[in-house]
Amino acid sequence: MKNPLFFIFTLFSCWIYSQNIQEKSFSGIISVKNGNPIAYEINIFEEKGIVNGFSITDKGGKNETKSDISGIFNRNTKTYKLKETQVLSTKSEADLNIFCYINMTVKEKGKFQLKRYEGTFVGLFTNGDTCAYGDIVLMEKERLEKITKKLEKEKQEVKQKIKNTDSKIKKTKKEVLSTKVLKEGEDMYIQWNSDIITIYIWDANTEDGDKINLSINDKTILSDYITRKKRKKVKHILKTGENKIKIEAINVGENPPNTSRIELVDSKTKYPVITQLEQGKSTIITIVR
Repeated sequence: MKNPLFFIFTLFSCWIYSQNIQEKSFSGIISVKNGNPIAYEINIFEEKGIVNGFSITDKGGKNETKSDISGIFNRNTKTYKLKETQVLSTKSEADLNIFCYINMTVKEKGKFQLKRYEGTFVGLFTNGDTCAYGDIVLMEKERLEKITKKLEKEKQEVKQKIKNTDSKIKKTKKEVLSTKVLKEGEDMYIQWNSDIITIYIWDANTEDGDKINLSINDKTILSDYITRKKRKKVKHILKTGENKIKIEAINVGENPPNTSRIELVDSKTKYPVITQLEQGKSTIITIVR
């Protein structure tokens, strides 16, 4: 029978060893000078500052390439110095002798969710000649996935808010009919849906002192009212059946005739009206509900 203490010691040693090895996955982009950004990913194991693993360039693209990668990690400065050494697999049909191997130095930047590794890289041919250079940004895949999910969730929430707003707008949007001009004797009849009417009255032209009387079912609502640029709002509860709205010109102001802009608002429809009346004349709008 084996010594139980030896077995425990072996387990403890394996645990200590596993604690010293750090496995990390990063995703990001390579920004080549005078070129397009390229998707880049690395998967590495780090033990006591020594790093080994592999990189994937143009993941999912037609030139996706997996390369061996190695280097060092400085825990004090939180800096990786890594280089690709050989191609492990590739979808590219190019000759392996013209592949550009990345040598990078990236340092930890930011905090919490925005923590990332930023730096520069130089691409080298197998003979040591420079083939590319630029900037590189990497973020731990797990953190990047969380941010992506959060952004996607926020995007969906914004879309839903827009959808809800559009729905509200559609519900509240009113049909606006063409403007009707009413003069003396030119009355108007409207079939009404709501039990309330909202009336807006204003002078759409230059304010010239036009005065009107407004009554609903013989009840005076506005008396000697001077129409102005600012709209006057009136709300009134309608009775079942016919409701008579009478607009009477008290004067003709400085620019005859007496002209008033009126908008009658139902639950789903707006009825724009212009009254053009001589002094003492009137017109009637009949609301039927």
